[in-house]
Amino acid sequence: MVMMGTEFTGTLPFSYVYLHGLIRDSQGRKMSKTLGNVIDPIDTIKEFGTDALRFTLALGTAGQVCLVLQAICW
Repeated sequence: MVMMGTEFTGTLPFSYVYLHGLIRDSQGRKMSKTLGNVIDPIDTIKEFGTDALRFTLALGTAGQVCLVLQAICW
């Protein structure tokens, strides 16, 4: 995408790239709205707080897999 964008427009197609880890459920499946195995972030915020949720999501770095077991990320 970067190479084609630069070739056809002469500019970079975007300035920043955000990388994130993959969130999986307790069975090791990728979190998906289609599968219905997602956790509502509002429920997690009510239980653990906003800062805890932000810290947990920010703690995971690119390439890591985060397993969610009862709304606790290990």
